[in-house]
Amino acid sequence: MNQFQPFKGTRYNLEKVKPKDVVSPPYDVISPEQQKNLYDKDPHNVVRLELNHDADPYTCAKQYFDEWKNNGVLRADPSSAFYVYYQTFKTPGGEQVTRRGVLGRLRLTPYSSGDVLPHERTLSGPKKDRMKLLSITQTNLSPIFGLIDDSVLIFDHTIDSVVANPPLADIDEKLENSESVRHTLWKLTDPALITRLEKLIATKKVIIADGHHRYETALSYSEEHPDNTAAKYMMIFIANLHSEGTVILPTFRVLHGKKDFNQFAFIAELKKVFSIELMDSREEGMKRLIADPSSLTLIQLPEEPKFVLVKDTADLSKSSALDKLAVYRLHEKILKPIAGLTQSEIDNKTNLLYPHTLTELDSMISENDYNAAFILNPTKPQEVLDVTASGLFMPQKSTYFYPKLLSGLVFYEFGENKQ
Repeated sequence: MNQFQPFKGTRYNLEKVKPKDVVSPPYDVISPEQQKNLYDKDPHNVVRLELNHDADPYTCAKQYFDEWKNNGVLRADPSSAFYVYYQTFKTPGGEQVTRRGVLGRLRLTPYSSGDVLPHERTLSGPKKDRMKLLSITQTNLSPIFGLIDDSVLIFDHTIDSVVANPPLADIDEKLENSESVRHTLWKLTDPALITRLEKLIATKKVIIADGHHRYETALSYSEEHPDNTAAKYMMIFIANLHSEGTVILPTFRVLHGKKDFNQFAFIAELKKVFSIELMDSREEGMKRLIADPSSLTLIQLPEEPKFVLVKDTADLSKSSALDKLAVYRLHEKILKPIAGLTQSEIDNKTNLLYPHTLTELDSMISENDYNAAFILNPTKPQEVLDVTASGLFMPQKSTYFYPKLLSGLVFYEFGENKQ
């Protein structure tokens, strides 16, 4: 049974800083250029904590955090609360939607308990980095992202009433793709609503949408420090998988740098396993990919034929939830046996790039010696439910939950949340 609770959040003092100047995207999507821009934006930007560029980044992050608390730039809320967080944005189809969610603290439990479910495997490198930062700062500097299965939308209706109050923060974020996201934060302190949320989440499994490395790091830390009661929890943003604002974008694959790759031999091997059709244009291929359920991927190649639609005619009705997943079949039926990639090369991104949009894809293939690009439909929310419920793992980069959460809205300090 999941324990989801309010906590005493540490937040920026808005009498001393402007919210838009001190928040940032998640640390793992910040480019070196973005990092520099965030450093220049405000001397108190959260990037100095999450992605510090000093010689000893972890110790420096702690020093900044303590300094900002001492001079009043950061201050802890006097009492526990949930923090309702809305993100309003446009989908790729142009529809304006709002992702509704709540920031709270979740009791850490091993995956084996079945209360918290991962949807992809993790690598050790990022966990070592986050462990050092967590150990020194004793603070969750940004939330992980979790999803619940609430088709009745009780979760959404419970938090909607809070938006009538003045927000703690209201930020318009301009994305690199020229789109914008409005981030709005409120404090939820009504005892009846808090109890309802606690009871509701206790009946649900929480699927990790983003933040697997940090969850596993926090769990390891809590097990190593059993006397630290606050560390038995971590900050999480929970949203409803059935809400209109739960948008999953596709993640494409660009194969590059395979010196022995032969486009025509590759197509010949594809024909032995799949039904393939040559498309006159990417636009035509995209329409077919979206409309035809048997379509697995649209492949873009450097030479003619440039666009090949791959259709998987195998009967998947009795297959596992994972086998039904297009991105899994792409890996297991094409990238490994036909393109010749090993699992290690996939894990280490040796010969793969992962664009989310066609604009990103075009940029990557123009800048790299690419062999083939694989365009996919997005993973569906129900597919996420089916795979996680089966105890299986999707390949990395199977989902891209859009947009990303901001870092810097609220911090979860162990010292401020001792039981």
